[in-house]
Amino acid sequence: MKLEKALNFLQSHIKILLTIYILIQISYVLFSNLSYHSDSLYYFTLAQDCLRLHTFYPAPVHLYQDYITAPLYINVLIILLSIYNSPVTIGLFNIFLNFLQLWLVYKITYILFGKGAGRSLIVIYIFYLSTLGMILFNFTELLFNVLIFSSVYFYLQKRNYTLFVSGIFLAMSVAVRPIGWALLAAYLILELFSGDTLKNLFTKSGLIVSGALLFIILFGLFNYSHFNKFIFTSTNGPVNLLIGANDDATGAYNDKVFEKAKIGYIPNPESRTYIEKGGYWLKQAYSWIYSHPLKYISLFPLKIIHMFIWDDFSVSRLLSFTDWNLYRVMKNIITGSDEQLLGNRPFLMKIFYFILLILHHLYYFSIVILFLLVIKINFRNIARNSKFRLFLLFMVLGITIHLLTFGDARYKYPYIITMMIFVAPVIYQSTVSKKLILKYKPITN
Repeated sequence: MKLEKALNFLQSHIKILLTIYILIQISYVLFSNLSYHSDSLYYFTLAQDCLRLHTFYPAPVHLYQDYITAPLYINVLIILLSIYNSPVTIGLFNIFLNFLQLWLVYKITYILFGKGAGRSLIVIYIFYLSTLGMILFNFTELLFNVLIFSSVYFYLQKRNYTLFVSGIFLAMSVAVRPIGWALLAAYLILELFSGDTLKNLFTKSGLIVSGALLFIILFGLFNYSHFNKFIFTSTNGPVNLLIGANDDATGAYNDKVFEKAKIGYIPNPESRTYIEKGGYWLKQAYSWIYSHPLKYISLFPLKIIHMFIWDDFSVSRLLSFTDWNLYRVMKNIITGSDEQLLGNRPFLMKIFYFILLILHHLYYFSIVILFLLVIKINFRNIARNSKFRLFLLFMVLGITIHLLTFGDARYKYPYIITMMIFVAPVIYQSTVSKKLILKYKPITN
C-alpha cells in the first residue's frame, strides 16, 4: 500500500520530479571531477587529436590505430569541444541526450500503452541510476540510444516520409555503434512477414533502406574528404570477435589474446594500418572458431551472464569511486586480493556505497524479472502486434550479435531501457488497481 501511494504521488508530480532530476544532473556535471578513464578517455583523446590538427575524425594520423571507432560520436565531440574544450561540455551534452532519450521512450510508451503508462515510464526511468551515472562519462551509449529510439519513433508513424527519416536515424546509430544493424534487420524481417502486398513491402522497406543509404553515402564521403577512405562506422568488429574467440576467452573483455605468443599478437603494430590489423585478427578469429566450434558456443552463456548479472557500469561514479565497481569489489573479496578495498575511503562512505549498490541492483533485477514475466504472460498478444515484435526482435538480434564477440555490462543498456517500455503499463495498472497485474489490459490515450 505504501509503495502504491508513493508511485501515485510521483506520477502525479512528474514536473516536480523532472525538475529535481535535472538539477541533480547539472550539479553533478558542474561540481564533480569529470576525469576520464578507459573508453571515455580514449574517445576524448581522439577528439583532442583532431582539434589539435584542425581536422575531423578520423584524421590521417589514425590510419595506424588498431581500429576506427564511433566516427559520428567522435565528430560530434569535436564540434562540441571546439566551442568550449572541457569535459563539462560533454557532461552538459549528456544531460541533453538523457532528457531527449527520456522524451522519446515516453512518447513510444504513450503510443503503445497510453498516457498513464507513459508517466509510469518516466518514474521508472528517473530512478534507474545507471543513466544518471552515465552523464559523468564520455560513452557512446546515450547518443546511440537517442538515435535508435528516434528511428523507432518515426518508424511507428508508418508514413512514407517518417519511414525515410527512420532510416536516416538508423544509419546514424550505426555510425556510432554497429549494433544498430540489428534494428535494420528487425525492420526488414517485420516487413517481410507483415502479410502486406508486395508493392507495399518494397515501398516501406525501400524507404527505410533509402534513408539509411543517403546518410551512409553522405557521411562516408565526408570522412573521405579528410581521411581519404570511405568509412562510416566502427571497424573494431575483428578485434572484438577475436577477444571472444581464443584459448583465453572468458566471455568478457580479456586482452590476453594480444600478448606475445598469442594468436592476436602483431609485432610492430605501429607500422600496420587498421585495415591490415583488422584483416589479420579476423582471419585468426575465423580460424580459431573453425577449430573450436563447441568451445566457442559454450562461451555464449558466459557472455549473457557478463552482460546481465550486474549493473554497476556507472553507479559507482555517483559516489566518486572512479576506479571501482561492484564486479571489481566482489572479485577482490572472492579472490582475497591484497589490494586495499575502496582505497582510504571513510568507513561510513563504504557502507553507503554498498547499500546504494544493493538497492540499485534490487531495482535493476526487478525491471528485468518484471519484463520476463510480462513477456511470458502476454506472449500471444505481443506476438500478434508488430510494434511489440519490433522491440523483441531488436533485443534478440542485438544480443545475438554480442554473443559473437564478448559480454559487457554496458552492452545491455539499450535493452534495459527497452524493457522499461514493457514494464511501464504493469506499474500503471498496478497503481490504479492497487494490486500487481501482469497481464496487459487495453489502455487508450
